[in-house]
Amino acid sequence: MKKNWWFSLILLVCMVALSSFTSPVQAWDPNTDAEEKSDGKSGYYFVELKNEPVADYKGDIKGLKATRVAKGEQLNAQEPNVKAYEKYLSNKRGQYNNWLKTKAGKAKVVENYSLTLNGVAVKANGVNPAVLKQGPGVKRVVKSIQYRPAMNASHGIINDRPMWTMGYKGAGVKVAVIDSGIDQDHPFLTDDSLKMPEGFPKVGKDEWKAFTSNKVIAARVFSPDANATPKAIGSHGTHVSGTIAGKSGYKDPSGAAKSRLSGVAPKAYLGNYNVFPCNGCSAESIYIAAAIEAAVKDGMDIANMSLGGPAEPGFDLLTEIVNDASDAGMTMVLSAGNSGPGPMTIGSPGTAEKAITVAAVANGHFIGQSIQILQGGKEQSVAVANASPGGAVTKEIKGERVIVEDGDGKACSGIAGDLTGKIAVIKRGDCTFTIKAFNAQEKGAAGVIITNNVTGDPSGMTIEEKVTIPAVMVSQEDGNMIRQGEDVSVKMAPDALQDFKSENAKTLASFSSRGPTVNNTLKPDVAGVGVNVYSSVVGGGLASYNGTSMAAPHVAGAAALLKEARPNWKPEDIKAALMGTGRNIKGGETKPLEVGGGIINVFKALYTPAMAYPSSLSFGLVDKEKEKTMKITLKNTTKTEQTYQIRVNKHLAKLSTTSLHLAKGKKGTIKVTIAPTAEEAGNDLQGYIHVRTEEGNKIRIPLHYRVQ
Repeated sequence: MKKNWWFSLILLVCMVALSSFTSPVQAWDPNTDAEEKSDGKSGYYFVELKNEPVADYKGDIKGLKATRVAKGEQLNAQEPNVKAYEKYLSNKRGQYNNWLKTKAGKAKVVENYSLTLNGVAVKANGVNPAVLKQGPGVKRVVKSIQYRPAMNASHGIINDRPMWTMGYKGAGVKVAVIDSGIDQDHPFLTDDSLKMPEGFPKVGKDEWKAFTSNKVIAARVFSPDANATPKAIGSHGTHVSGTIAGKSGYKDPSGAAKSRLSGVAPKAYLGNYNVFPCNGCSAESIYIAAAIEAAVKDGMDIANMSLGGPAEPGFDLLTEIVNDASDAGMTMVLSAGNSGPGPMTIGSPGTAEKAITVAAVANGHFIGQSIQILQGGKEQSVAVANASPGGAVTKEIKGERVIVEDGDGKACSGIAGDLTGKIAVIKRGDCTFTIKAFNAQEKGAAGVIITNNVTGDPSGMTIEEKVTIPAVMVSQEDGNMIRQGEDVSVKMAPDALQDFKSENAKTLASFSSRGPTVNNTLKPDVAGVGVNVYSSVVGGGLASYNGTSMAAPHVAGAAALLKEARPNWKPEDIKAALMGTGRNIKGGETKPLEVGGGIINVFKALYTPAMAYPSSLSFGLVDKEKEKTMKITLKNTTKTEQTYQIRVNKHLAKLSTTSLHLAKGKKGTIKVTIAPTAEEAGNDLQGYIHVRTEEGNKIRIPLHYRVQ
């Protein structure tokens, strides 16, 4: 089989493919190096009822008009038709609630849904879920799943600055942050030039207005804890918010960042929908669903969900809720997950078809410090990434370098020898940064150097405060250098933070989850910057975080810019524009199963010469030696008529036409046919359909299928 730059064939070993089908994806936090596992013992269930939710209702009940919004419109929860149908659904839920009290008294309803799901959430309290299904009007009962939270140099990578020059900064656009809360008093997230929109703030309790501002216009919390508030305890949501909409021209108080900071859409509003109202906690999918429902009801234009949980084959109710929110007119931006680099590692709800699912690429810089390596009378400065809140360099230390050999050099199960006064060099991998550093501390080490296990820059580390000795990370290349030679010593000092330029910008992050999904669909959709992202944290400071959690808000901010510039664009238009105009990654072939359409290019997306519906072709699991055809609708988005030239690798697919002439604003159809061979069985085939105008403007459409 031929192979070139637009076509790749991935051979999967049968055992690996089988395990991908049956094993749930576990999230991984690249900031702590911890695998994030759910205990699987949730006692919460969705009870979905038979009538369609508001977002899908087409008006088939006498006396109740349709509530499904027309293309390009956004659902308005205050419209009489919506309120009338919501009342009807409320009555149906009331019938189920009354039945539940009679037949399963221990079970309690904890949430109600009507906009993106028709049903309730139930805490079973020991009641068998089969009993819950026996109530009136029940369509299905689905177990709740636990989810976890999965900027100056990055602007050049996603090309948003030209949008600012044109005056587009996200003004008037409302972005819901479904995360761990927003520190509304953070100076990066305050803007006195903004005015509270009419009808806002939106809060669950009047006293929660204290968690709002002219910038943060909604404050709600979703938790089984009756005492929970929207207050940001962990920094994840505040960091995400700074990337989306931090104020323009913000000066780093530490002086580390050489240039002034800005979020992608600095004039956008933010909504705090807190589903992680405590440090390190997980969130049940029933509460995430409630947050999505509230954001739709509040009229949010875009929602960022930098969170994830295990994805399993088959039906996933939370992804259906995400899709319904998109149908209601709210653009859904989700992180792909941090379980790469293996295939089929996209987490839930990032598998949702209508969401924009985001992979991560490296930044053009990182914030860190320098340490000194001394050998043979010579001193060499090495750039390092720091740790927080534990492991900070608070005083000057100097010690002999000792290479830890325990546990293949990773020190996950303790260290045998005495390290008193020495600097321990430990390999990254297999356990958390905290475990490594604490094990060295217990043996008397004066400090720790963790050497990266992948190419690229060192990354900031989240280390628990029980680690009181300094811990830093160096790149794999510098780590190899430090390990060489005799009589090597290390000096660390609490020097000012520095802004180090990186040569790794636009390279794919090793942790970024890859497609296809566990249901063999094509994901991710695009890529954003997700390595060493410098943004706001609770309490007024700034810090570097890593993960697709950091990549997604770059895309949410980009969506806000596009929504301001093109207010009539609906979610599928924003998705099509960003996917079709994506950039190639650096340092390797650009593949749909790794980055979808590529790294977003916001300015190019604004002037996309065409939009494709769907924005990618996902044939799924297909039989060998059997043809299958799908259609693409291509829309001319320019101001003049266009003749589009269309091509695809002939070994990947066949096109019904290679040329399409369309008047301004008109649409045309292309049939795409695949004919997998017996030799391709067990393989993922992927590539791009290329569409080009006579002037040379172009888009591309990702394509994928797995042959069985």
